[in-house]
Amino acid sequence: MKNLMKTNLPLILLLFCSMFIAVTEAGAQTKGKPATGIVVDSKGEPLTGVTVLLKATTIGTTTDVKGRFSLETGSEGRAVLVFSYIGFETKEVATASAEEIRVILVESNIQLNEVVVVGYGTQRKRDLTGSVSSVNTKELKTLPVPSIGDALQGRSAGVQVLSSGAPGSNVTLRIRGAGTINNSDPLLVIDGVPTNIPLNTISPDDIASIEILKDASAAAIYGSRGANGVLLITTKKGTQEKNTLEFKMFTGVQTASNKVDMLNASDFAGLHNDMMTNNGQALNPDYADPSSFGAGTNWLDAIFRSAPIQNYSLAYSGGNAKSNYYVSGAILNQEGIIINTGYKRYTVQFNSDSKVFEWLKFSNNLTLNHDIKTSGDYNIRNTMAALPTQSIYNADGTYSGPVGQSSWVGDLINPIGKAKMVENSTKGYNAIGNISAEISILKELKF
Repeated sequence: MKNLMKTNLPLILLLFCSMFIAVTEAGAQTKGKPATGIVVDSKGEPLTGVTVLLKATTIGTTTDVKGRFSLETGSEGRAVLVFSYIGFETKEVATASAEEIRVILVESNIQLNEVVVVGYGTQRKRDLTGSVSSVNTKELKTLPVPSIGDALQGRSAGVQVLSSGAPGSNVTLRIRGAGTINNSDPLLVIDGVPTNIPLNTISPDDIASIEILKDASAAAIYGSRGANGVLLITTKKGTQEKNTLEFKMFTGVQTASNKVDMLNASDFAGLHNDMMTNNGQALNPDYADPSSFGAGTNWLDAIFRSAPIQNYSLAYSGGNAKSNYYVSGAILNQEGIIINTGYKRYTVQFNSDSKVFEWLKFSNNLTLNHDIKTSGDYNIRNTMAALPTQSIYNADGTYSGPVGQSSWVGDLINPIGKAKMVENSTKGYNAIGNISAEISILKELKF
């Protein structure tokens, strides 16, 4: 038996090694060789930094400075690689793991051929070297906001939008931080005309494009006025295709969120008694029975309200081969969430182009605006300090007051009466327009 084991031992070891080698080779075949290749543009120039992903996975790599890549596909069979690069169309290529491939990416005409407005006129994105952000006006159409400033929030990198939230309040724009010239405010240019009218006076429904010039090269034409950036707004014009009548409206309700929970009258009277006792002072005889007050008055709820907002606009546009026109009117009525506050805006827009000769074209842009801003006279701090044990009105319907607040803040004027009786109203009238002529001397030479 021992001799038999000695005789068969080398044979058993040889068989075991053969099985191990076979398994190793199978594993190596399953892993496969990496897919390699080069990525170039339509001119044959290598592209650096192209993202190469194995389709439907997170496995990927990028091309080196010579445009070459190497990616483990994890399979001996054919795999699908996805190539993507900014400014180029995404491409999918099926390849075997051991195959050397050459991928040609085509430029994306959709993005690079987009026209943006700059200080000197218009340029295609492919030719643009300055820092310019284009705001997607199609998205702005779906936003139920009363002003352009509110719609710009979060729409462009490096642009900070601050607003008090009061109806009709103008927003504060900061492009790439605060500057030291012109109070850090960017220059506003509407249809080629620099202006200082409030941004909230323009109807968002009349906007065709918004460009934000951020650096010195983009805003150089405006000199020091553009040191804090430039906001270029172009209003709509008519088209040569057909006449269009467009009506838009939105309506909603605004409410205050995260309001402070105030003490009711019973809780306040009990807490007041505890405070006076701990301070060694005599109790207020009016607060002898705190439970008798019940809920009392919630002054904060009384000064806030659910405020409706409505916006209506009607526009008519059209044209032919020789001329086009756009005329619109819009009405905004926004009540504030604080009583006796609100904002009304009436705007009229008229734009037209007329080609008198093949070499001569006249254009005009006119914006008229009238707004009424009501701010009242309110003080939220005093409203929160008013006693819940006091009522807003006397028995005869007049406003109660002054509202006593014991010994720590003195007497307060009835905050609701003050907010309703004091009328702070501001009326504004704005007009901005320009008339221009364009002479075409050559195809690429115009004045």
